[in-house]
This record gives sequence, structure tokens and C-alpha cells, in this order.
Amino acid sequence: FFFLKDGRLFQKMIFSLTPDEHMERIKNIMNDSHDLLTRYFVGVVAQIGIVTILISIGLSILGVENAVLIGFLAGILNLIPYIGPIIGMVLGLFIAITTNLYLDFHDALLPLSLKVLVVFIGVQLLDNFFTQPVILGNRVKAHPLEIFIVISIAATLAGITGMILAIPVYTILRVVAREFLSKFKVVRSLTRDIQEEKPH
Repeated sequence: FFFLKDGRLFQKMIFSLTPDEHMERIKNIMNDSHDLLTRYFVGVVAQIGIVTILISIGLSILGVENAVLIGFLAGILNLIPYIGPIIGMVLGLFIAITTNLYLDFHDALLPLSLKVLVVFIGVQLLDNFFTQPVILGNRVKAHPLEIFIVISIAATLAGITGMILAIPVYTILRVVAREFLSKFKVVRSLTRDIQEEKPH
């Protein structure tokens, strides 16, 4: 309640616990983390929009009723790693079938179901290999390959929860490493894009 009431309360607590010699670095970490995470969540909204539009267009071409609704639900559910896209696909398939029960099963309904599956699988592959790494990587100033590797490692270590938290946590760790470990070449390499945006 108090964190919601006073948005700067958490920041004040961190500052009060920070030694004076590290105050400037902590301020940089707080400000840059806030900026990058804001960019990240804007990227997430863009990802939802892209998945929604692509599925809606694909299903509309097939003549599926409620294509926009199915696309929007799929876009939202796509945020849940692993099971989200599957739930979205099953839900979309269910809506497509139940709104076309009057069609002949073998001649029309079965081919329509297969086409709906192709649309969902195609959009999901595009999202996994292009939309997610490129858009989200650009938003947090990280290479798409970095994003792909980080999400893969997080999935192995912590499953679905790890995948959800992977990019925000990695973003914060990069900012912290840039401030305190910049003497290491690997850290400078991973945080180069963040550093380039900082005023000299």
C-alpha cells in the first residue's frame, strides 16, 4: 500500500541504505533501469499488437468469424511462455470450429481447422525467432542473440517463471554491471549500447 501511495518510497529506501561513495552509481542504476524497463514494456505491448494483427489477418483471410477477438486473445496469452501460445491456439481452434459447426466435417471443417493451425504455428515461429528477440532486444539495447540465449538459459533454470522474468532481470543486471564492473572487457562489450546513450 505504501509503495503504491508513494512511488518514490522504494527509491528513498535504497538511497538511505547506500554509502555516500556509491550514491551516484546507484542513482544511475535506478534511472537507467527505469528507462530500459519502460522501453521493455512498450516492446511487450508492441509484441502483443503484432501477434494480434498477424493472427487476425490470417484468420480473416480464411473467413473465420471473430478473427480479431481470437487474435487479441492469442496476443495476450502469448505473453505466457510455453503454455500461453498453446492455450491461444487451442482456444482459437475451438472458436473457429464451434462457429462453423454447420459445415461438412471432412470437406470443409477439417481443412479449415488445419489452416487455422498453420496460421497459429506460422505466427508463433515468426514471434519466437524474429519479433521477440529483435523488438525486445532493441527496446533494452541488447543483441537479439543475447535475448535468445538469456531466455533459453532462464527456461532451463527456472521454467516458465524464468522466461517471464529473464529479460527484465538481465536488463537490471547489465545496468548494475556497467556501473560496478566496467573494468572487465566482457561487461563493457555487453553494455556498450547502454553506455553509448549516456551523456559524456
